Amino acid sequence: MSFIGMGIYSLLRKTGLGFLPSGLAGGTILIFYTLMVGAGVSSLRALIMFLVRIGADMAGRDYDLPTSLSLAAAILCAQQPLYLTDAGFLLSFGAILGITLFGPVFEEMFGVTEKKNRMLKSLGGSLAVSLAVNVMLLGPVLYFYFEVPPYSVLLNLLVIPMMPVAMGAGVIGSALLTVWELPGSAVLKLCKAVLWGYDVICSAASTLPGSRFVSGRPQMTWLIVYYAVLGLLYIAFYFLRQRRERWKEFCIEEKEKGRFLLRIPGGGILLFAAVMAVVCRLGYRVCGGMQMTVLDVGQGDSIHIRGEIGDYLVDGGSSDVPSAGPYRIEPYLLSNAADTLDYIFVTHGDEDHISGIKELLEGQKLGVVIHTLVLPPTEYCDEKLLDLAYTARENGTRVVTMSAGDVLKGGFTCLGPEKGAGMEPGNEASLVLSLTYGEFDMLLTGDVEGKGEDMLVESGRLHKYDVLKAAHHGSKNSGTEPFLEIVKPSVTLISAGADNRYGHPHEETLKRLEAAGSRVYSTQENGAITVRTDGETMEIEGVLE
Repeated sequence: MSFIGMGIYSLLRKTGLGFLPSGLAGGTILIFYTLMVGAGVSSLRALIMFLVRIGADMAGRDYDLPTSLSLAAAILCAQQPLYLTDAGFLLSFGAILGITLFGPVFEEMFGVTEKKNRMLKSLGGSLAVSLAVNVMLLGPVLYFYFEVPPYSVLLNLLVIPMMPVAMGAGVIGSALLTVWELPGSAVLKLCKAVLWGYDVICSAASTLPGSRFVSGRPQMTWLIVYYAVLGLLYIAFYFLRQRRERWKEFCIEEKEKGRFLLRIPGGGILLFAAVMAVVCRLGYRVCGGMQMTVLDVGQGDSIHIRGEIGDYLVDGGSSDVPSAGPYRIEPYLLSNAADTLDYIFVTHGDEDHISGIKELLEGQKLGVVIHTLVLPPTEYCDEKLLDLAYTARENGTRVVTMSAGDVLKGGFTCLGPEKGAGMEPGNEASLVLSLTYGEFDMLLTGDVEGKGEDMLVESGRLHKYDVLKAAHHGSKNSGTEPFLEIVKPSVTLISAGADNRYGHPHEETLKRLEAAGSRVYSTQENGAITVRTDGETMEIEGVLE
């Protein structure tokens, strides 16, 4: 989105829209282009600003970019006020606003106006524009996408100069195709070549070390502080520039001093932008206690656990939410600055527990890195779990198994299934985990039921737990009275889809939990449910509360 904003700005600065005829003809073409691409926020903003440019030329008035941008924002927000919370709106308008405000700041910082070499001057100007856009858009980029690509500042140096070529070739080629196919196709190949080059360069950059910095979603208070500081630094730059202009004709020393002082706001802006991203990540990574979140993945299971020594995921799938991995689980993880998972536990091979995990494993190159996949004992692994293990190894993830009695760092103890118990792969052979942190205990049961639950009751490994993740989405076949008499959970968490076809959670199970004195929280009513503990006390929060 920032590339589009910078490309349009570059065109506006040069020749209106560079490759388009000036005046009403250019406006007509842009109107048709806007209709063709669906009249989105960016295209409507460009259209309104271009029409203002035409109006200024026809009236013999000077074109003012900030005024044009403000008018476009006012018109769009009058039509739809919620645009103010839309990522596309903020990125599109923010890119142009960033160039307008901070472009001169960074041009002074790099001494662009003083350079005599045309190539160095052009390079410095492009770098200033790139930094201006990235600094201005840092807030919405982190808020909506939770990460920033550090190399984008340099990549923009290649993208900005070629954007008019790509856009011009696309429009001219499309127009020529309607009257003469051969030259039209040739021009479009130029556009294709530019876009192919973008793809190759960006793909290559993504493989470099440090190609992405995941910060998590910043709090709104921190965003307000960030833009307030940017505003103060811009005001300081404005007054310093005014001071230099007043005195540079009278005093050479004052001119040199002013030149030096004008570089300070740009450096301060870059420093504070970096501090914002780092502090945001540290706010998620440096925290005491333990946090457990039952994600709202519809009819399925996925539990993220963050401890003092790592991040863990227990299951990850859904039977009614398509692509739960990239569209539910991964965004949540990245929003919490969890770009790496130390362990993923898979309780059994049902799709509503593994579909998203397979997507995460396959998307590690640009997604969340997974170090270790933990499965039940091999004898309880069906074809789906074996296929998941193969996918993990193919993507560089270590695969291990756990059985009753095994202990893992971070407070995890495996309670079941036991090796050689003669159970069939599936629900009853689900991996059951006990999580301990200080005086806090949580029981994670997968979909265990039937023989698997009976063996847990008879094993003597169960005890009273503060929190129970209900087995099998609250099915009537799990959470029996003998089981609850031992576990006696203070709180029970149920992951189930709203109005699911299975009727989960079943009324019988809810009554048994009520009789056991357990408070029930369900993703159906509360959305994602988060439990935080310091090892002695706990607090529970639902997204929809």
